[in-house]
Amino acid sequence: MDQVRRTILKRMQERGLNYKEVSLELGKNQAYLQQFMERNVPNKLKEDVRSRLAEILDLPEEDLGAPSRALTSSDSKSDEIPEIDLVAGLGAGGFVALEHTTKNGITFSKEVVRDHWRLPEWMLSRMGVKASHVAAFPAQGDSMSPTIGDGDVVFIDTRHRVPSPDGIYALADEFGGVVVKRLEVTSRPGAETITVKIISDNPRHSEREFTLDEIQIVGRYIGRFTV
Repeated sequence: MDQVRRTILKRMQERGLNYKEVSLELGKNQAYLQQFMERNVPNKLKEDVRSRLAEILDLPEEDLGAPSRALTSSDSKSDEIPEIDLVAGLGAGGFVALEHTTKNGITFSKEVVRDHWRLPEWMLSRMGVKASHVAAFPAQGDSMSPTIGDGDVVFIDTRHRVPSPDGIYALADEFGGVVVKRLEVTSRPGAETITVKIISDNPRHSEREFTLDEIQIVGRYIGRFTV
């Protein structure tokens, strides 16, 4: 077994995942990943499959065989974390602040970026991110109290757009804004339809449940700034 396959197997064991459920999350037949791992079919993952698998397993794509990305001139500004003006991002039918989405995160329209943050390198390292992976949003309301308070600025890792593992995530709401909620996958492993419970830490707010296809995850919560 080569290094890529050993990396995949180790990560799956850490996450308690099996071949069938990962294959289905990849949009493949249930035997796809087992054939790749144990029979070398295919010999290498296609780029789109590799990218999706990196998201599912929360691994750098380079660990799955992608060529190392060369440093570009845009990397010189990668220490800037955009703070998103949610009022400017409101729009019926979707979160209009999104401009471009890739496996490495989300680019936001300049019109909705009201300011930028810079965090110390040690803090980013502790969060397990680069600044280019992060966006900041002002929290509104008391639904996540006492974990997150009204007016806190929350930092989101925009590479994480599936609720694995369970935890706190930023979601696009039905009005085109962003809400921060706790997500818990409620469907059984291997189920055809993945269901997700949306939970508020404040017990005065009710829980809701949707299929994964019915929600849009903007990123995973990694920290906050409280005035």
